Amino acid sequence: MTYWPLLLILLPVCILLLFLAVRLLFRGGWVGGFFRGLIGIGSLLVIVVLGYLVVDLAAYRALRAETTIASLSFQQLGDQRYQVELTPADADSSQRFELTGDEWQIDARILTWTGPLTVLGMEPVFRLERLSGRYRDLAQERSSERRVHALDSDGWLSMRQFEPFLPWVDARFGSAAYLPMVDGGVFDVSLTSRGLIARPVNGPARAAVGSWGSE
Repeated sequence: MTYWPLLLILLPVCILLLFLAVRLLFRGGWVGGFFRGLIGIGSLLVIVVLGYLVVDLAAYRALRAETTIASLSFQQLGDQRYQVELTPADADSSQRFELTGDEWQIDARILTWTGPLTVLGMEPVFRLERLSGRYRDLAQERSSERRVHALDSDGWLSMRQFEPFLPWVDARFGSAAYLPMVDGGVFDVSLTSRGLIARPVNGPARAAVGSWGSE
């Protein structure tokens, strides 16, 4: 993960704030001590927030060329009900979800960089956000049960909250892909600079996509 350009910018700011906080908090004398304490504590809080944002950014993964980011396999449980096993490409464990409908959809959030971070080689990053089922028929989509599952959750602070105030982040890029659900089907989800791409992997999945495309 190429995070060093961002750290190159944030680290000097944190060091300067830490020096200011220590100097103000431990400086002797009572005159102006209250205000020095407020500024010092405020500086420490800013350091905590910046550190938290860097940790939150680690939830995103680097996006280079087209890369397979997840695999999904389906087992039919009933009429328009499926169990899906989602396995991220960089994880040893998988997650299981139940979806309703005829098609599955996966959504991702992508961060792209501008300004000095681009010049320094900061790579775009992504993270998966949600997995949901959808109905082919619009009337069913409006009235029938839908299942939506979060794939990642934000903490009390997140990059998303601060994106409008960070001039070097361009994060207005979301992408989704959807394909039909089928019993025994296996699909791969890849990410490119253009967004998400979903592809069938085995026979049931390819047959489902083939008939789905002709409808």
